[in-house]
Amino acid sequence: MPPSEHGGRRPGAGRPAGEPSQRIRVPESQVPAVLAYLDAYRSPASLEAPRPVSQDPSTVALTAFLSRVPAGVPSLAEDDVDEVVDLNQHLVLPGHEPSTFIIRVSGWSMIGAGIFDGDEVLVDRALAPRQGDIVVAVVNNELTIKRLGKVDGHIALLPENAHFKPIVFREGETLSVWGVVTRCLRTLR
Repeated sequence: MPPSEHGGRRPGAGRPAGEPSQRIRVPESQVPAVLAYLDAYRSPASLEAPRPVSQDPSTVALTAFLSRVPAGVPSLAEDDVDEVVDLNQHLVLPGHEPSTFIIRVSGWSMIGAGIFDGDEVLVDRALAPRQGDIVVAVVNNELTIKRLGKVDGHIALLPENAHFKPIVFREGETLSVWGVVTRCLRTLR
């Protein structure tokens, strides 16, 4: 029988020796986020040596206008043109490209922050979370988006909708922040 092209030892593959494993179920809509999390978790978290991006990011150049538009159309005069904007540079912090992800939001717990069901958010995993930040966190093996805060002196994940309760972490419980939300993208048409 010829040797197989599959199998064998691979560096970093499998679980650590002697550590038990557990099978978990993940909603299909969350599989891409979980796989991105696992990929980022397995990679070094150093900003000095970000993991290489497999493809060159696309560049979208849009014209930016100097004038603000409260309820009208900007003047198309050449004098009003400020610059050409690359959306990658405009939306993602410099050097944070490998640690920035887009996640689609499901649910209504953050409507007070202007984040609605179906919106997409940019999440930067290289930022250290601070109190008041909107974060994507892992709670009971599921991702959730909430504001990082405190309730009665305990760290909590706070919804921005009165119909939802805060998730309060008591002594001995740990909070795992997956990343910090930096932008919300919404389709208007």
